[in-house]
Amino acid sequence: MNRVHAQLRSWWFLEAGTQFCWGLARCLAVALVVLGLACLADWIYDRYTDTPYWMRVLMLGGQIALAVGLVYAFILRPMRRVPGYDDLALRAERAIPAFDHRLVTALQLNRPGARTSGMSRMLIAEVTQEAGEIASHHRLTKLANFRPLLWAAAVLLPVLLAAGIVTALNTPLVTVLLKRQALLDVEIPRSVAMKNVTPEVWPTGSEGVIRIRVTGEWNQDMVGTVHVLPDGQIEDHYPLKFETTDSDGSAIFAAKLPPSSTRFTFRARLADGRLKQPGDVDFEAPPQIKELDSWQLLPSYLGQQPDGSSFERQDDGGIRGNVIEALPLSGIRILGRFTKPIREALLYPIELDAANKEVDGSPVRPGVVSEDRLAAVWTFPTTPETIGYRIALTDDRGFHNPEEIRRTIQMRADQPPEVERMRESTRNPDPTDYYGGGDPYLYEYDIPLSPGGRVMVIYYADSPLGIGQVNLAYRVIPKGTEADNLHPRDDPNWRTFTRSVLYTWDKKNSTPKPVDPALGRFVEDLGLFEKSFAGKTAWYEQEKIRVPCHLIPSEDPATEPGELAAGGRTYLNTGDTQDTNQGGLIKPDGTKIIPQVGDTLEIYIEVIDKYDMIRKAEAEKNKDSRFVPRTPGYPREAIRKPVVSPGEAWLLTHQKKITQMKLKNDVGALSTDQGNIFNPPEPKKKP
Repeated sequence: MNRVHAQLRSWWFLEAGTQFCWGLARCLAVALVVLGLACLADWIYDRYTDTPYWMRVLMLGGQIALAVGLVYAFILRPMRRVPGYDDLALRAERAIPAFDHRLVTALQLNRPGARTSGMSRMLIAEVTQEAGEIASHHRLTKLANFRPLLWAAAVLLPVLLAAGIVTALNTPLVTVLLKRQALLDVEIPRSVAMKNVTPEVWPTGSEGVIRIRVTGEWNQDMVGTVHVLPDGQIEDHYPLKFETTDSDGSAIFAAKLPPSSTRFTFRARLADGRLKQPGDVDFEAPPQIKELDSWQLLPSYLGQQPDGSSFERQDDGGIRGNVIEALPLSGIRILGRFTKPIREALLYPIELDAANKEVDGSPVRPGVVSEDRLAAVWTFPTTPETIGYRIALTDDRGFHNPEEIRRTIQMRADQPPEVERMRESTRNPDPTDYYGGGDPYLYEYDIPLSPGGRVMVIYYADSPLGIGQVNLAYRVIPKGTEADNLHPRDDPNWRTFTRSVLYTWDKKNSTPKPVDPALGRFVEDLGLFEKSFAGKTAWYEQEKIRVPCHLIPSEDPATEPGELAAGGRTYLNTGDTQDTNQGGLIKPDGTKIIPQVGDTLEIYIEVIDKYDMIRKAEAEKNKDSRFVPRTPGYPREAIRKPVVSPGEAWLLTHQKKITQMKLKNDVGALSTDQGNIFNPPEPKKKP
């Protein structure tokens, strides 16, 4: 009976083993398929965004729960249905007819606790012996059901084959996916890796470019996609294209975005690669000019302030940064205030080239920058071609001012000094004198010129470029000769006109001689000081008073230059005698001229500004033969004096003086009568 039990035990283990293999195969097949699907889901999900950790935990927990269920359903529960010894014995009797119920009977009667009362022990022993003899001639394990092993192979082998093929094709990927299923923090390898190199802050309202550094198996024909999600708006999509290659073998792919000012996040994909983390872009205002002021630094030839600095002048456009009527050789000072701290502020002067095209000059860096970097001061010289300037700002983020900061500089037109010829007058410059009050017109008349007489010349001139030189240009037109239209400006070589210099500016010694305060103020329409005739009552004494050129001083020497205007009175002698002030007339060749009755003396007042004196001095210093002087300033009309006989001159002068006295008396009487209109008449006295 022991041999029967041994064979039945071996048979039972074979049945249990095949059942276990069949259950295990199904468990492994289902688990591997689910694991593969989880890895595939992780791989697909990771192509678009990071797989959430909770999702990975959920997948791992689900697989563990599934494995427990599979073990119970396919292994533990089926193992309870493995046939027992009695069932196996019955199957053996069906398969081996020789047993004829002996095997089952022997098992049941020899089992401890079997009900054998009333049965013959000899019969039980004989049946048992016969069953053992029959079993010894057969291998009951051959009767085991091996079909579950085939079913297990059919189920498990395809799954294992597929897993093996996938693993062989991309072992690193499978390894990483399995590690991720075990909740290890590893990244899924892709053919291309992407890294965001886009600045986190962009200038407000400007076009932007999203840039991604790409490594791996990339090529220039690849086109990816950038998904942009502005705050509070719908998502936009932009193509991601190749831009440039770096020295390390990586590439920069870029997507150009339209102007915007709304914060946004973005993701990018290229081939099977993507950004691991979404990018964020915020906006910040670029630097701008808040205030711009400009001052003209007047040229040094106009003088300097008491502290040695240049005079400054701000016109109406200065509060907007423009400059109007900039003088030659002047400088420009610009003060700019910014909306945010700046890292660099460059000023570019704008000039016109020979082809009349605008070109930028050399950049000018600010000479002064405030501590908070919210203001800067630039200083630069002007040239005749200067037409403006522009400013380029850069802040700490590298943002530039989006709109061009440009202002104009209008150079002063090349205009000569303005010269005014004053009418000859016999008025006393002292308004308190009897012959100094009343209407000035009463004293103005053309004083006749007789042979050997003198011509009174009174003038006033002004120029923003300063008074550099004052000349008298004259010529004598002989009697009976028709005067041509020749002007001194057409006679620069002094062939026809003779120049008599009244004043010449010396740059090296430009300080004017101080005026005696006792002389009083300067009377421009007379070319004299108020007290020029003090103590001189005779007309011949007054005619000796000459002020060839008085440079008008500045009303505010601390802020404005002087010598921008000049005036004076002089006499041009026509005789052959000379005094200490003025000699007789001479021709350009140096010979004397003595006008005769019938001749005409033509006189021009010629004024040259300081700038032209500077140009001339520089040309002489550099021996530049190409120097062409600018046109001097002249009055609108020349002084033309016909020479009359002494008797005619005396008669004209006498008539004018009588008329003058009569008009003065009539004007005085009229003024008294008009004053009495508002006064009540005095009452008549009773007799």
